[in-house]
Amino acid sequence: MTLRELGEFGFLDRLATGLRAPRDVEVGVGDDCAVVRSGRRRWLLTTDTMIEGVHFRLGWDTADGLGRKAFAVNASDVAAMGGEARFALLSVAVPNRTSAAELERFHRGFVRAAGAAGCALVGGNLSAAPQWMITVTLVGETEYPPLTRAGAKPGDRIYVSGTLGGAAFARSLLLAGRRPPPSVSRPWRRPTPRLALGRMLAARALASAAIDLSDGLIQDLGHVCRASGVGAEVEASRVPLAAAVRTQRPGRRLALGFAGGEDYELLFTVPRARLARLDRTARVSGRRVPRLTAIGEIVSGAGVSVLDDRGAAVEIAGGFDHYRR
Repeated sequence: MTLRELGEFGFLDRLATGLRAPRDVEVGVGDDCAVVRSGRRRWLLTTDTMIEGVHFRLGWDTADGLGRKAFAVNASDVAAMGGEARFALLSVAVPNRTSAAELERFHRGFVRAAGAAGCALVGGNLSAAPQWMITVTLVGETEYPPLTRAGAKPGDRIYVSGTLGGAAFARSLLLAGRRPPPSVSRPWRRPTPRLALGRMLAARALASAAIDLSDGLIQDLGHVCRASGVGAEVEASRVPLAAAVRTQRPGRRLALGFAGGEDYELLFTVPRARLARLDRTARVSGRRVPRLTAIGEIVSGAGVSVLDDRGAAVEIAGGFDHYRR
């Protein structure tokens, strides 16, 4: 069986089969971060790679902006677990024709974004390669029980932060050779890791499960459902779409907002008994917390159903898969 047939997540499931975590690993393979205990401290560990021609193309953004995004997409995993980013390792491979100034600008962008989040770059690696390849390893920390993909129960409400689809829309324009205005391209170029929101949800024990939206709403919610052993019903009209996405035809709106990916917002589930507390906490937090929207409910069963205003199922293709693109 080829990777195209098996798919990215099918292959990862095969790799995870039979892995046994030692006692100091609280959360192992299969979540946004691994969680390792050391004494009284919980460390959150995550790593990710961005490759030229797969995740970005040179010219779509400045080198500084690419550095900022490299940090943000990794910090989003830490946010999904309710942690704070502490330390970073940065491995960069670039062609030898790359100018030193461009690589320095990339480095400065990464360091500035990390510093703004309270994270320090403490090491890494530099290598030659045919194209840009950026690998980031983040070490986060949380003093609270971490949020995970498991824990959602039937009756829990499903929430998302911010708006969805804007990054996918901007990426589609860039792939078509069009230069979107900054207001349209910003969701793709400058994702915001929702670290403050994740910490709030963990510190107040508000969420029963959480994940960051990197591969599309339907696919990532599906990960929560599988980890929690539940199903989900999403009300299509409630999903908050980016302004540029709302102007598109209905089918394209659904594809961008539900399966486009790269939103890096948080999706989380909240038991009904905690809904009023979530509302109060969000109001007190003010601008530190983005817009939160209830989009559906966790149900018994399996899989994700998207329903229109009449309660009829809406068919939407799945999200991003590296081997089934």
